[in-house]
Amino acid sequence: MSIQALSDIVSQILGTPDLSKLKVTNNDSIHAHNKAIVSLIPYVGGAAAEELQQYYDYKEDEFFRKFVGFLIGIKETSGEERHRFAQEIQDKAEDNSGNVICGMVDRLDNINKETVFAKLSVARINGFISIEDFFRLHSLLERIPYVDLKELPKYKEPFYDESGDSELLYATGALELHTIDANESNKYILSALGEKLLLWGCGVNIEMKREKGTNIEVDTASEDDIEEIFNQKLAEAQRKQEEKEYIESDRAMFDYDVLRGK
Repeated sequence: MSIQALSDIVSQILGTPDLSKLKVTNNDSIHAHNKAIVSLIPYVGGAAAEELQQYYDYKEDEFFRKFVGFLIGIKETSGEERHRFAQEIQDKAEDNSGNVICGMVDRLDNINKETVFAKLSVARINGFISIEDFFRLHSLLERIPYVDLKELPKYKEPFYDESGDSELLYATGALELHTIDANESNKYILSALGEKLLLWGCGVNIEMKREKGTNIEVDTASEDDIEEIFNQKLAEAQRKQEEKEYIESDRAMFDYDVLRGK
């Protein structure tokens, strides 16, 4: 179905004289929502109805192809484990677990990502990652092109890829900035989430040793660059100190009394 055809159908449905047949709630399944839209087809017209049905047929076929790929990856878990997993997803997302999992499966744009998603699900079922990280890691997986997943191990050490994947992977949260280079490209390294995606989603254990605190260095920077960064840090520290002194001062109490009308 073309974008224009879908746009026409949406416009026609919005202009239908009676939407009372649209009986569906937010907690109903995606399939129920599809049927609800199709129920309006008599108002839309035969040609549009046929296109809409073809569109839904394609979307359903594609969804079940991906869903089967996901199921194959979790088939070694027990029914009881999967039930608890679905309930946990429902409680955390505050939505029907079927709707949530449907959306998570469907938003992945490559059948091979379903295998990665299944491994993340198994990792959560076995308690290797938190439920919060389960959702975060799916978000990373959704946004990273499948062809770039294999590039992640390069970032065990500070690295920059001239082909452009560094900036993209950094934007998804899979990488963090490691080195600010004044003369060349900045270097990036795997974030904690990126490392978890590799380990629990891709089965790649790179055994990184993380330094405590922020690990941003200035590499081959000029004296002027270093001085500028130092001055910025100093100005920030002074500003925070002045705010602290103000809060503790009599002036702050006076301003507070004025605001209260005293």
